Amino acid sequence: MKKICIIYNSKISLFNKFLLNRIIKILKKENHVETFATERIGHATLLCKVHIKKFDIIVAAGGDGTINEVINGMDEKTSFGIIPLGTANIGAYEANISKNPSKVAQIILSGKIKKIHIQEVNNRKFFLMTGVGYDASVVEVVQSNLLLKKIFGKLFFFIISIAKLIYFKKYELKILANNKVYLANWAIITNAKHYGGSFQLTKDTDIFEKKMITYLFINLSRFEVMKNLIKILRKKKLEENNKVIKIISDDIFINSKSKVPIQCDGEFLGYLPIQIKNTKKIVSLLVKEELNVQTD
Repeated sequence: MKKICIIYNSKISLFNKFLLNRIIKILKKENHVETFATERIGHATLLCKVHIKKFDIIVAAGGDGTINEVINGMDEKTSFGIIPLGTANIGAYEANISKNPSKVAQIILSGKIKKIHIQEVNNRKFFLMTGVGYDASVVEVVQSNLLLKKIFGKLFFFIISIAKLIYFKKYELKILANNKVYLANWAIITNAKHYGGSFQLTKDTDIFEKKMITYLFINLSRFEVMKNLIKILRKKKLEENNKVIKIISDDIFINSKSKVPIQCDGEFLGYLPIQIKNTKKIVSLLVKEELNVQTD
């Protein structure tokens, strides 16, 4: 019998709550399961830190933001599970985890783990990506309207994305990496190959690789934003050209003279400046058996 702690986002939809209850019912057949609902931003991290020593498995149930918060409370030894109940669920796409209750429960109980590599932005852990500029401005608006996000989901992201294109703002960023200074208008620092859900940003890294890639977009315009977004939606690899710079670096510093928003794993984080580091920290993620895994 395993002791399982499930930390879930209290603001999930009724349908996702139904899925969660089905998964809990399956897990409870032969295991001890306790659930804890988040009450505010940052609460999932606190819940994880308080309860991690009492359980064999910590599970984050929610979107990428909830997963991020729980990861910020995780150690390297305790097994970590995901129940994808969010809008984009990029982490679930990276690990090939579906919403099927029986399959999710099977993964959580499999004992098959694969190490995911952790980065930090201003000393806060993240496992997917950090965006500076355009996409962060979209996330900032969405997160300030959580009720509309809950009702409309991805459609609300799309509407705000279009609105931000109509009222386009060109940010001026100064980036320091590999002892060089770069100027750009939008930056995405990623450890994930997916973006915005199942869409693909890159083929050069994923959450199981210790490889942090930075894409810098220069001379940005509405047209260039649309062109890059369409390329991502079509799952085409972003390639370097005279308006896209690709950097591989474990230490990035970004600043600006103006107020520029930041998003981290799909959640609004604040404003520049930021220091991003590729760390040696890991989390032991429970995954499907067919992946190249080790047994816990």
